Amino acid sequence: MKLKYMHLTGKLTALDFERLTESQMKFANSKWEDQSYRFDQEMNWEHKFIYWVENYASYVLASFYLADVGHDCLVSYDEGAEMFCFTTNYAGTWTD
Repeated sequence: MKLKYMHLTGKLTALDFERLTESQMKFANSKWEDQSYRFDQEMNWEHKFIYWVENYASYVLASFYLADVGHDCLVSYDEGAEMFCFTTNYAGTWTD
């Protein structure tokens, strides 16, 4: 069977990003280093926030949005939550 791939175009919004993520917490200076054993990749402990997503595809789409708004991110698998997660400096809808 021959597969054909489509090139998808469109623009993700901040609301799309929020709907792709399951939860968000502060990351930098929050003692996450004490739980480094949970993550299967090296983490950027300087990033301000951590987000969790239901699956890797959601991470990929969220990372496209972050790149579009000028933020980098670093993905990992959180064995404690059994979900993919990523760190970034993007605050999203976070309020203190």
